[in-house]
Amino acid sequence: MLKRLCLGAAASLAMAGLAFTGAAQAQETTIRFTLGWKTQGSDAAFFVARDKGYYKAEGLNVIIDQGEGSGATVTRIMGGAYDAGFGDVNAIIQNAATKPGENPVMVYMIWNRPPFAISSKKATGITQPKHLEGRTLGGAPGTPTTRLLEVFARKNGLDMAKIKLTSMAPNLQEPLLIKGDIDGALVFNITSYFNLLLNRQDPEKDFNWLTFGNLNTIFCYISLNFFL
Repeated sequence: MLKRLCLGAAASLAMAGLAFTGAAQAQETTIRFTLGWKTQGSDAAFFVARDKGYYKAEGLNVIIDQGEGSGATVTRIMGGAYDAGFGDVNAIIQNAATKPGENPVMVYMIWNRPPFAISSKKATGITQPKHLEGRTLGGAPGTPTTRLLEVFARKNGLDMAKIKLTSMAPNLQEPLLIKGDIDGALVFNITSYFNLLLNRQDPEKDFNWLTFGNLNTIFCYISLNFFL
């Protein structure tokens, strides 16, 4: 599976080389690539492809930087700071609506289901979406999980007026959830799981996870700028 992802990542980035002809083909093409967040396990394919020389074999010099959020990946590319990235398709859709013709393009789907989730301590009894009403949720502004909460609520017949949303920095979500200051955290499960482990918690024994995975419009992807 990892090898397939690595080859997919390399192939997607290699598409950049199609835009260059003549003398440019004889030299490496540098691609500035931004991750969706701080380096974590889900980014492994990009680094394995680099370390095994897959990019170099395609004439690419790929510079990989940490991200500031999967939504920020899109704005980083639109601003010209990066050529490609690992980001969120929902941010593409939003920017396509507000700035037609300026948004990047999606070229490769990574996950069949996104990692967007609401984590809660089992003691709170939140086991289904309806249990979120009357609760306080903590979310980092701009993250896909936070931005898509209203869509999740609408799809599940929830009244957003009965849900209190508290904004906070991403690194505060798990600590405040553990302390009981919030009832649920709007997170990426692949990130939050390990954050809970680092806080000496058992993510499976002591926490419930409501996922957004059944919403058909939610995916993550690699995006490339218009130089393609």
